[in-house]
Amino acid sequence: MRMRGKCVGLSALAGLALAGPALAAGLSLVPGAAVYDADGFVRISGEIQNNTGKTVCTPQVDVFLKDAAGKPITVTSVLTETKRGLQQEPTDGVLSTRHWLPNGEVAVFTYLRDVKKLGGAKPTQHVLALSARACEGALPKITVEGFKDTVDSVGSHAVSGTLRNTGSVPCRSPKIVLGFYGTDGTLIETNYIEPDATFQKQLAPGKSVAFSRDAMASPDWQKPVKFSFKYWGDCASHEP
Repeated sequence: MRMRGKCVGLSALAGLALAGPALAAGLSLVPGAAVYDADGFVRISGEIQNNTGKTVCTPQVDVFLKDAAGKPITVTSVLTETKRGLQQEPTDGVLSTRHWLPNGEVAVFTYLRDVKKLGGAKPTQHVLALSARACEGALPKITVEGFKDTVDSVGSHAVSGTLRNTGSVPCRSPKIVLGFYGTDGTLIETNYIEPDATFQKQLAPGKSVAFSRDAMASPDWQKPVKFSFKYWGDCASHEP
C-alpha cells in the first residue's frame, strides 16, 4: 500500500506549476487545525468546499505565511523553485488529496513545510487562496465499500475495505482519501492509501480492489488526540 508522506511527488508539483487557467468562484474554505511548529514543521489542514454546480479537478491551495507583524514569510520548497525556474510567481501551496471533486462535496488538504525552509522568520498567521481546474472527459467514480476502522489500546488505527469502480470509465491508481477529524469535528490531518495491486494500473468499471493499513496514529505524537475518519474514493486519472 502507498500512503502520502511529508513530501509531494514531482508529478504533482508539475501539475501545480504547469496547470492551466484556475477556477476559484464557487469554492470556499472550511478551516482545519493549524500548527506553526509541529515537531519542526508547519502543518495547516482544511477542506475545500465545491459549490460551483459541477465537478472540478485538482483542487489546490496557495499558502501565504506571515509573521506576528503581518509581514510575508518567504518559503523555499521544491514547488517554489520549480515555479521560479518556469518564471512564474514562486508562491507555495499544496494539492488536495482528492483529484476529482463533485459539486456539494469537500476535498481535504494538509500543507506541511519544514520550519528551516522559512527564511528564519516564525509564522503566526496565514492566508489561503483556493483554486481548481475544469475537468475533461467522462468522470470516474470510485466507491468505498465495507470500511472498517479498528483502534488499539494506544489509539492507533487500522483500516481496511474495498474500492469499487462504480463509474463508466477505467480508473488509474484508485485510492481512498482519509480525513482525520478530532472529537470537535476539526480536520487535523489527511492521508490516502493506494493499493499496490492497482498502482499506475487501470481498475475497470465494475471491478474492485482491497485496501488495508495499520498503525495510523495521531499526527502529533507528542500530544496525541482521539480522532475518527471521513473518507472518499478517488482516482489519479481516468482513461476513456
